[in-house]
Amino acid sequence: MAKKLSVAFVWHMHQPLYKDHLTGKYFMPWVRLHAIKDYLDMVLILEDYPEIRQTFNIVPSLVDQLNDYAYNEAHDQHSILMIKPEEEFTNDDKIFILERFFDANYQNMIAKNAYYHSLYQRNKTLSAGSNIDNFSSQEYADIIMWFNLVWFDPRWISEIPELKSFVKQEKNFSLEQRKQLLQIQRKIISEIIPAYKAYQEKGQIEVTISPYYHPILPLLIDTNAAQIARPEMQLPEKPFQHPEDAKIHVKRAVKKYKELFGRHPKGMWPSEQSVSPETIKLMADEGIQWAISDEGVLSASLGKDFHRNFYGNLEKPKELCQPYKINIDGKTVDMIFRNVVYSDLIGFQLGKMDPKQAAWELYDRIKDVQDKLSHSTDNHLVTIALDGENCWEYYDLDGIPFLKNLYTRLSEDTSIDVCTVSEYLEKNPPARTLQNIHSGSWINRDFHIWIGDPAKNTGWQYLKNTRDDLIRLIEENDYDTETIEKAWEELYIAEGSDWFWWYGDPNFSAQDDLFDEQFRLHLQNVYRVLNEPIPTKLFVPVEVYLGRSLKYPSAWFTPSINGEADTQDEWREAGVIEFKSGAMYQSDRLLRRIWFGFDRDHLNIRIDTTHSISNKEYDTYIYAYNPGKARDNSPVRIRTLSENFVETLKYKYAYEIYISPKDNHIETTLSEATENNLWKIHPQTNTKVAASSVIELAIPFKELNVNKNEEIHFVVAIAKAQVLQEIEPTEKAISVKRV
Repeated sequence: MAKKLSVAFVWHMHQPLYKDHLTGKYFMPWVRLHAIKDYLDMVLILEDYPEIRQTFNIVPSLVDQLNDYAYNEAHDQHSILMIKPEEEFTNDDKIFILERFFDANYQNMIAKNAYYHSLYQRNKTLSAGSNIDNFSSQEYADIIMWFNLVWFDPRWISEIPELKSFVKQEKNFSLEQRKQLLQIQRKIISEIIPAYKAYQEKGQIEVTISPYYHPILPLLIDTNAAQIARPEMQLPEKPFQHPEDAKIHVKRAVKKYKELFGRHPKGMWPSEQSVSPETIKLMADEGIQWAISDEGVLSASLGKDFHRNFYGNLEKPKELCQPYKINIDGKTVDMIFRNVVYSDLIGFQLGKMDPKQAAWELYDRIKDVQDKLSHSTDNHLVTIALDGENCWEYYDLDGIPFLKNLYTRLSEDTSIDVCTVSEYLEKNPPARTLQNIHSGSWINRDFHIWIGDPAKNTGWQYLKNTRDDLIRLIEENDYDTETIEKAWEELYIAEGSDWFWWYGDPNFSAQDDLFDEQFRLHLQNVYRVLNEPIPTKLFVPVEVYLGRSLKYPSAWFTPSINGEADTQDEWREAGVIEFKSGAMYQSDRLLRRIWFGFDRDHLNIRIDTTHSISNKEYDTYIYAYNPGKARDNSPVRIRTLSENFVETLKYKYAYEIYISPKDNHIETTLSEATENNLWKIHPQTNTKVAASSVIELAIPFKELNVNKNEEIHFVVAIAKAQVLQEIEPTEKAISVKRV
């Protein structure tokens, strides 16, 4: 008989905090939707596999949001439309539905439902703003209904008669049916935490916890920790060093766990598996017995690499497949480290395979470890740890066939013990102690995903400035205790990791702007709670573009529009994007910098070029649009000779400002988009423009239909004989908010 091998699956359940505590409004629906797709069925499936025991990690702020949906009638922007009569949908509602109610996996969630797929295809061939009349009110209601239906785990479709009936009905859903669907969602959500508690009490799962709002603990303690793994990393000008905040996130997480489960948590998943020596001491102080991180962190801590064969299996798995006691100044925490290849197979690869074949693939790899450790006298542990929610939409039937095949195979093999982490550690305490731990995360053994990029650093600087202001304002004023606590709560939320994850390189989503808005909103709320003026910069999006250095507008300013770069002072409050050149970048680029900002009535833009402004070969265009406004938009009317369209060239725009040098003056024309992708010229514009060494413009917000607290997005293009030479930015347009 083969030597016994223990296997621990650790599923991490987490979503950012989407709620504005001051209004009660949720910006995004992902807690609600993942709750009906992943959180509950992942536990309930174990009922059929009593030999399979697993560990589930849940973030406290996720629990708060689940309870809000289950018991407090919480709503997000999507669910509000579920209960709104279709005849009352505004144009903005319709645009939002067409833009956001197809946010689902195409292959496994959209294409498999014929009617929903047909609506998707119609929407795809049209452009938001010009297509709202191409759908009936009933079709908008049906889009809403199907978006919610496809997010249900197939278990619920088969078990809940109402859901089965809705799928069969296919179309013409009523308002009452939409309301009924939302109540079904709330019922499922209400059963999640009770199920976790029940399964933990009967011993089939262990529930662990993360720091409250999912911050990167080592960076909260000291952002300089990022340079341990990357000494060359550029950090914010002033470090963020607040171990007391990190302690609060851990202490409050422990308290929340006790309230939920009636016991002290044994294990902790540090946010993003990020650890450092100081983090170990902090967890030990709060009674955490064990924690989990990535094999890269262990490799760096041991000062050696783990070698794999052609198939990605470890040649010598012993050191990874054992626990370690981490002892930092006499404070200890046991640690296990995940097998990154096996974890990533589930997270990113096996969903592409036949479920039975995928289950065999992972099982065979586990057996490979068992075979290589057959002569060891120790009982070893293979740790498979990953996000427990986001991967399943890439699997057929939300991963159920894969998991059933895998759990069946593991249950039938009596030489494999699928156990909880604490269960393993109680029988197999660490035999090896490390006096240090590398400061890093599961990604590349460092923290570059959350700091180092110009946008991420700007976020950290905003966070520090707001915290410093909070301390100062509390000292200077006599706020009551409740007000102070609310202000601190907003700051703790802003310390979460997710905001920094989406800033700058390398991560990107279609909703980056919403994450940016939420981060700044929580910082703004610190001042709102205290009834203090909000710094202007917190109204300016924190954006970064690949290969560019970026500065943001810091205040109103009114430059002299004379076309001369005679002084930088008049543009010192402006935002600026600088486009790099040199061996690694486009060496013959025409745009050097774009400066941007605003005063009370104007959008101010300055364009620095590498060519002579008086060169009549080149024309300059500014294309702009009003996000979220229902109106005609048209594509740019500059020809391109390249088949590799950049992202912003795919956009449609509301306004075109054409700037063309003539013999002794600059000609400027404002055009506005009309229906059928056409443009009409405005006979008159009050835009001020001058060009000599640079191009400077002051464009009235009124001409761009931008009211107070609204945004305008724009790009700059250079053309030669009506053929595009360059457009910037390429990834997404520059955003300016009128305040």
